[in-house]
Amino acid sequence: MAALTDTSLYTNQVAGAADASERPTRNPANATGGTLKCLIASYTTTGSEAANDTFNLCRLPKGAIVSRATSSVSCVDPGTTLTLDIGTSSNADVYADGIVLSSGGTITFGSAVAGTAADLAPAATTDNTTVIVTIASANTVTASTVLYFTVAYWDFN
Repeated sequence: MAALTDTSLYTNQVAGAADASERPTRNPANATGGTLKCLIASYTTTGSEAANDTFNLCRLPKGAIVSRATSSVSCVDPGTTLTLDIGTSSNADVYADGIVLSSGGTITFGSAVAGTAADLAPAATTDNTTVIVTIASANTVTASTVLYFTVAYWDFN
């Protein structure tokens, strides 16, 4: 597995630029209101991406609920094959399962979600959570292609 570079957003968050370690959480079933927030990050391909490679995309604060319908990834044609899963260390494809970027374009997380009821149900993060991108498949990826990620989430804090 190749060592891929984390996004600059994730690096800055880990360095404390966006530390949210003391935020409380609320039960989403009892939550009213909330603010839709977006994190925007980019990843530049190296050309050596391979299946099962991972990189850290961003961190979500405790209590965040990802909006799959408004979260997306965009890019120009990145090469012959590039398919991504987006999730966490405990569930690698909880937010998106099999985003096909082989022709480029903008694809929402909601268009590629595992079809289980548990994956489709909105669930708040129980702690600060790292969002991870896993390369599900890759073939002849073009180096220096920029993937733009928008991670939209509800914040009830």
